[in-house]
Amino acid sequence: MVKKLFTSAALVAAALAVAAPAHAETSYYQQLVTGPTKAQCEATGSQLAQQKRAEGYLVTWIGCGYQNFQYSGLVSWSD
Repeated sequence: MVKKLFTSAALVAAALAVAAPAHAETSYYQQLVTGPTKAQCEATGSQLAQQKRAEGYLVTWIGCGYQNFQYSGLVSWSD
C-alpha cells in the first residue's frame, strides 16, 4: 500500500514537472508603417495589427500622424 502511494506521488510530481512552463523571456517587436495619405497609412497599420493578433501576439497599434512629409504610425507586438 505504501509503495503504491509513493509510486502515485512520483507520477503526479513527474506530470507537474512536465506541465510547468519554462521561464521564457518576452520578446518585443515594432514596425513603422507609412503611407502617402492618412487613410492608406491607417489601413496598412490596421491590417498588420490584425495579422499579428491573429498570430497570437499582444498588439499595440498607434494610429498615423503627419511627420516629415508623410503619414507614419507604429505597430508594436510581444509574445
